[in-house]
Amino acid sequence: MRAAYRFSSRSLRHALLLATLGYLLMLSFPQVLFAHEISYRTLTVYSRQPLDKEIYAVLDKAEARLAASEIHDEAVRPRIVLTGGFRSYALWSLYVGGNSFGKSYPLLPTNNIFINKSEPARDAVLRRAAAHGERSLSGVIAHETTHLLIRRKFGYWRNLAMPAWKKEGYAEYVAGGSTLSYDDGVRMWKASPSDASGYRYFKYYMLVKYLIDHDRVSAEELFNRDFDVRFLEQRVLASL
Repeated sequence: MRAAYRFSSRSLRHALLLATLGYLLMLSFPQVLFAHEISYRTLTVYSRQPLDKEIYAVLDKAEARLAASEIHDEAVRPRIVLTGGFRSYALWSLYVGGNSFGKSYPLLPTNNIFINKSEPARDAVLRRAAAHGERSLSGVIAHETTHLLIRRKFGYWRNLAMPAWKKEGYAEYVAGGSTLSYDDGVRMWKASPSDASGYRYFKYYMLVKYLIDHDRVSAEELFNRDFDVRFLEQRVLASL
């Protein structure tokens, strides 16, 4: 009985290991599962359905946002996977429901970006959410690519240890805004300044925007300098 249990337990561990390795390979080489591919400037897009010409306007907008970033590096050539739907995206984004608009994996040695259900003709990405369930596809591409740029600029370990407000705030800054509108974000922040669970990325965006646009902090200084975050939050909130 014990021998059978040990064998079963060992088999289960091996199966889990193989499943994990298989999933990592799928995340690393998703292009083999998508029939259509286009390359445009520094961006490559994969999809299950043929892409209409409207995708080029979306990519132009994303490229323009990225080119304006101080840490832009054309050596970072993202591979953008349009997963095609909510269920498909949930598979690629590691959690059920796929409640984000897009996801990259800076810890993996790849430049892959997975996009939730998209409508390139409208420059739109959708997610399953009762509110704030849409934002621009070009902005999401710029946001996720910025995570890859941060990794390239500062390295894997620094990127891992870097405060979320800097990484996410700067990614939103490059994207040109957050999921929340300015009015909604300000209203939510002022209504609940001690609990940012519903507007966290908006707050991160506003902190970074304030430092860059108001205090004239460079991207290098943003990532290399220590800030009193509580004091910064008070300053930004008071300015709204």
